[in-house]
Amino acid sequence: MVNSEIKYRTINAVRKVLFLILGVVSFLYWIVCIAFAHIGVSWLWIWPAFSAFCFLRWFMIRRKITVPKWLGITYFVLLSVFLGAFCCIESRVISYMNAEPPAGLDYVITLGAAVRDGKPTSPLVFRIEKTAEYLADNPSAKAIASGGKGPAESMSEAECIREYLLEDGIDDSRILLEDRSSDTQENICFSFQLIPEGASVGIVSNSYHLYRACRIAEENGYQVSAIPAVTLLPLGIHYTVREFFAVAEMELKGLM
Repeated sequence: MVNSEIKYRTINAVRKVLFLILGVVSFLYWIVCIAFAHIGVSWLWIWPAFSAFCFLRWFMIRRKITVPKWLGITYFVLLSVFLGAFCCIESRVISYMNAEPPAGLDYVITLGAAVRDGKPTSPLVFRIEKTAEYLADNPSAKAIASGGKGPAESMSEAECIREYLLEDGIDDSRILLEDRSSDTQENICFSFQLIPEGASVGIVSNSYHLYRACRIAEENGYQVSAIPAVTLLPLGIHYTVREFFAVAEMELKGLM
């Protein structure tokens, strides 16, 4: 009986410390993300929400607050399902992050990202750089700059990609524009309208985004190769975690 009580207290002490550490780290990471980007980054709220959850669990353990048995079982089941789905999807996302693109592709689709004040944001910069690198190594390949003009953008993402590829020494004849799309689904479908049937195609995007992009392409009947661009810390962690929710949402809607 004494040993069981000691074991119970030890487990609770470990849980209490774990939740406190996770809560603090999550909150601090949220602050860091805001400092490096801005509070408008999509899904950024998950970090303060997770932090609040951890602090609540810490408080409950510290105060020895108990809940009805049925609620505890429901919580455990839902948490187990969530963690299982999270690990499953994230393992797929990570598997695409170090993909080795084949040489000699006919076309590469560069997926657009936000443009601010006529300049590409960091994620888009790395997509453009990776595209320029692939085109330089494969002189017969052409690029499709894909992305429309958002309400807060002064130019289309496609045109921004094109301008920076020209600055990187890529000939204008090797760049095609797809400037109508507003999301990844449209990026891919509209871009393939510019590609002759039977051509080999790669998709250039930040590494965290490639699993979802390639899955969307495959679900629409297109065979593609992944060409991962750099994903920088600290926001790379957020973007990788965010992909779980984006992929899960599309799975639930039956789009993947």
